[in-house]
Amino acid sequence: MGLVDTAKGDWQRFTSNPDEFGVSMTLETPAGSHTETIVGLATKHHIGIDTDGDLVNTKNAHISFSEKLLTDVGYPVRDGSGEVNLESHKVTVKDSTGLDKKYLIREWFQDETVGFIVCILGDYE
Repeated sequence: MGLVDTAKGDWQRFTSNPDEFGVSMTLETPAGSHTETIVGLATKHHIGIDTDGDLVNTKNAHISFSEKLLTDVGYPVRDGSGEVNLESHKVTVKDSTGLDKKYLIREWFQDETVGFIVCILGDYE
């Protein structure tokens, strides 16, 4: 096994361990035809930077996970062109209060080297 394969395994192992940093999250396709629960990283905080470079109070929520966790269970991550496309997929994840919050995936950034995806979330409900 090469270094890249080792890195892929490490990313998946470190981020999907619910006894460490990993949290359970449920992803759902836009039509609701497929739902899967995986473990990944989730963050929500209320600080951002406006166009003038000033700090502002604004919600920032995102999740990160290994693509392999979803593809292994047949969840559609890529479109017909082979590109990651999670537009309008929904995700439910617990926040720091322990309450489930449902979000809409607004943006996604994949690392094609280690197979890790970061999704920027927007309010759904």
